Amino acid sequence: MKPRSILILPLLIYCQTPVVMAQLPAKVNDDAALMIATQQVFREIAASMKSYLVRIDTVGGTQPGEQLNLDSDNKEGRKRSQNPFRDTLGSGFVIADGPATGIVYSRDGYILTSSFNFARRPVLISVTLPDGRRLAADLVARDHVRKLALLKVDAHDLSLPTWRDTQDVQVGEWAIALGLGFGGREPSVTVGVVSALNRMQGNAIQTDAKLSPANYGGPVCDIFGRVIGIAVPMAQRAGELAGVEMYDCGVGFIVPQSRISVIAPQLMTGKSFQRGWLGIQVRSVPGVGVVVQSIADPSPMRDAGAVPGDVVKAINGFHLRNYADLAKQIYMIPAGETLQVRLFRDGSAIDIDVALASAEALGMLPEAEEPFDPSVPVEERTPEDQKEPAPPSP
Repeated sequence: MKPRSILILPLLIYCQTPVVMAQLPAKVNDDAALMIATQQVFREIAASMKSYLVRIDTVGGTQPGEQLNLDSDNKEGRKRSQNPFRDTLGSGFVIADGPATGIVYSRDGYILTSSFNFARRPVLISVTLPDGRRLAADLVARDHVRKLALLKVDAHDLSLPTWRDTQDVQVGEWAIALGLGFGGREPSVTVGVVSALNRMQGNAIQTDAKLSPANYGGPVCDIFGRVIGIAVPMAQRAGELAGVEMYDCGVGFIVPQSRISVIAPQLMTGKSFQRGWLGIQVRSVPGVGVVVQSIADPSPMRDAGAVPGDVVKAINGFHLRNYADLAKQIYMIPAGETLQVRLFRDGSAIDIDVALASAEALGMLPEAEEPFDPSVPVEERTPEDQKEPAPPSP
C-alpha cells in the first residue's frame, strides 16, 4: 500500500459512494479502486473457506498451571530437581473458555487443528461441520513439537481445501488467517504477509498476520484461497503454551503443507510426537564449550557412551559454542529421531549416534546440591558460591 493510500483510507471508509469517487483525483481514484478490489478478495476468500472450516468445542478439563522445578518431597527447596526432563507449559497464559478452529483434512472425517486447543485436557470434544452438523470427536494424536493435533468425526464426503505447495511460497506474499474462535458461523479474518521461510528449524513459516487463540488451528491462506498451512503458537523453548504470549504481536508461525504432509499420516495411525531429550545436564564454559556435568540413568547419552566431563562440540555437523546453541539444535526434534553428536574427551574427538528419548523414558540425574545457600547474604558468599548454576537440561 502506498503512503497516500493510507491517508485517504478514512475518507473511503466514511463515504464510499460513486459520487465521492468521481470527485476524487484520478490517481486517488485508482488507489481507492485497488484497495476496494483487494478487500473484496479477502471477503471472498473468507466466504469460500467456510466450506472447510470447523468449530471445535470442548467440555471439562482444568486450567493448566506451571510445573515447579523442585521435587515434591523436597520441603526445604534447597536441591535442584533430579528429574528436570519434562515439559512445563512455557507460559503463564490463561486459557479462556470458548470455541476453537480446525480445518477438514480428509473426506472421511479427519480434522486438523492445533494441540494448543487441548492443553486443558478436555473430557469431551465436539466438532461443528460446515454444513451445521455437530458431531462428537475423538482426539487421535498430537504433535507436541509442532503443536498440531488430529481429530476424527464420523462423517464422509467432506469437501477439501486446496493446499499451497510450500516450495512456491515466497516472502512478501499475502497471508490471510481465518478462525472461528470468536463463535458464530462467519470466520474472523486477519491479513498480513509471509515474513520469513524455514523458521523453527524448517518447521514453520513466519507471518505478521495476527495469530491468536481465536485462530490457532485454523488455516492461513494465500491470495487465491490456497492453504499455506496451519496457525500454531511456537517458540524456541518447550511447552504446550510456549509462544502463545506473543499472540497479536506481529510474529506468528504457520506449519506449512510440506511438514503437514509428513506429520498427518503418522498422526492418523495414532502416533503422537513428544519432545526429544538427550538426558544430560550441561554447563557453558567460556573458551571450552558445552561441558556435560551429569547424565541421567538411563538416557540416550549414557547409552551412547557419553560420560561427565565430555565437551559437546557439534550436533548434526553444527558447531556448538554454548548452551544456547545446543538448545537451538534440538528443541524442534521429537523423541525417536537420531542425532550425530561429536564429543571431545581428553583432547580426542568422539562421534556418537544418539536417539532422543521422551521424558518418560529417562531416569533420574545424580543428586546435586545447590552451589550455595540462598539464605546467605551475597556479600558473605565465597568466590566458589558466586559460580552461576547450570542451565536447564536438554
